[in-house]
Amino acid sequence: MRIGLDALKQFNAGEKIMTTLQNQIEKICITAFTASDFDTKFAVVRESDRPDLTDFQCNGALAVAKSQKRNPMEVAQEVVTHMSGNELFDVDIAKPGFLNFRVREDALMAHLAKVAGDPRSLVPLAEPGQKFLVDYGGPNVAKEMHVGHLRSSIIGQALKTILRFAGHEADGDVHLGDWGLQMGQVICYVEDHAPEYLDSETALPISMTDLQVWYPAASGLSKTDEAFRDRARAATQALQAGQNDYYNLWTRIRDASVESLKRDYDWLGVDFEFWFGESRYQAALEPLVKSLTESGVAELDDGAVIIRTSDDGKLPPLIMQNSNGGFGYGATDVATLQERAEDPNLNTVLYVVDARQSMHFKQVFSAAEQAGLFANLSAEHCAFGTVNGTDGKPFKTRAGGTMRLADLITMMSDAVRSRLDEANSVDANAREFVAAQIAKAAIKFGELSHDREKDYVFNVDQFAQFEGKTGPYIQYTCVRIGTLLANAQKDGLKPSSPKELGEGGRALTLALDAFPAALARTVTSRKPNFVANHAYRLAECTNGFYQKNRVLSAGVSPQEASSRLGVLNAARQQLVLCLELMGIDVPEQM
Repeated sequence: MRIGLDALKQFNAGEKIMTTLQNQIEKICITAFTASDFDTKFAVVRESDRPDLTDFQCNGALAVAKSQKRNPMEVAQEVVTHMSGNELFDVDIAKPGFLNFRVREDALMAHLAKVAGDPRSLVPLAEPGQKFLVDYGGPNVAKEMHVGHLRSSIIGQALKTILRFAGHEADGDVHLGDWGLQMGQVICYVEDHAPEYLDSETALPISMTDLQVWYPAASGLSKTDEAFRDRARAATQALQAGQNDYYNLWTRIRDASVESLKRDYDWLGVDFEFWFGESRYQAALEPLVKSLTESGVAELDDGAVIIRTSDDGKLPPLIMQNSNGGFGYGATDVATLQERAEDPNLNTVLYVVDARQSMHFKQVFSAAEQAGLFANLSAEHCAFGTVNGTDGKPFKTRAGGTMRLADLITMMSDAVRSRLDEANSVDANAREFVAAQIAKAAIKFGELSHDREKDYVFNVDQFAQFEGKTGPYIQYTCVRIGTLLANAQKDGLKPSSPKELGEGGRALTLALDAFPAALARTVTSRKPNFVANHAYRLAECTNGFYQKNRVLSAGVSPQEASSRLGVLNAARQQLVLCLELMGIDVPEQM
């Protein structure tokens, strides 16, 4: 099931935006602090540390008391006197001066009905919206995608989707590595071992099967054979100068690579508005370096052209052109930013790239700032850690080699299919399709539920489980409630506004209320794990409510059943939305 995020962007446009319970309480708290002549910066309301005792809390009275050298209990009492008459919550004071707020049950039920009636789950549209470009993926041509490309692809896609939902404009650029030394290496290998492919007239077609042989062999030779490495450098320069046979070979290599990449990306549900590569910016490099040198931003240093990036010497200079006249990644990245800065509507570029490139991006951003490219543009490096195996080391094949992404996908799909075969709960003719949906959820949620800045362990068996903190668990929760709603409809029952919350209903409603804050934190931190972890918490609360409250059972009146269906329907609606923001579909059966 897909909601349609483009349609949701327009929902509530121009209408009064409903606010969360937490925001409503904080607004009342700010008014009370103002009436008491206290600084409103202390009127912050947050979720309670003790949800078994209260829903929300404010610790500001303690800070006010400290700043004014007063008794915090007296400060808290003064604030509370200005909260009388509200119909939203009951408030009490806990020593040494905490304000505890418990939302009244009728207010909770009314709020739940509002959440259920808003497909955006109370998330307001950003005003004004900004334009983002998300640079993610970044694979090299001539080489199959491997597990190292997983994080950039999935995080980047999720950020793009979430930014759009929040009301911003966001596009994705794959930024292919299609013009560096690796191309010269492959060209030289073809010259030595498959020269017939260099014939421009015959233009033999190239497949990924060919490249799977050529690329690793060429890379290995370049590490051990100095003469081959020198030839590869010369071939790279000849390619960049436009040598016909080399350029034609490169074009066919790039086309074959992009076709393969699109297959893998399509399976993952990852897409790009721009399939630009490093080659796009080559014509701009020489005039860029010349311009920066003439302006004094760049300088000649021992035959190379550099931009000094730090006065204290801690950050090395960025090499724009080496002493042999070649241009490196630094020049290409500055040229890329130069083109992006020409878009007058573009506000921010997000680079979703491995944390090991942190120093490189500090150099590039420093150079770009000196070049005046950040006058109306900002750039951020959204760094991520490594994907490790269960041994805690970077994820490898059993033979110790780099794990191809296609092989990882196969492993996850096999693990899920095995579970489905064992349970025999999915129609045989739909099992392959459902297995793919669940495998994608396992991979994506396994990635997105972790803080991108940290390393994490990719555990196929654990991620494929239908229980615990996994993508399949959240999918199963949606399928379970969807089946219940379908069966209720057959009995003539429809979800209604809740007449009672039931056991676990308070926790579920408060979990639903937390979604806008989780999405806002993802937007500001560029970390999708806030949305992912919210979805898991909500799934837990949803299952807890389902288990504690009978719906289609003997002794349950139609009114009670409809009320409970209303609660579960609101939960499912938000769960499906969270999954869609992560690029995860909900199967019809599991």
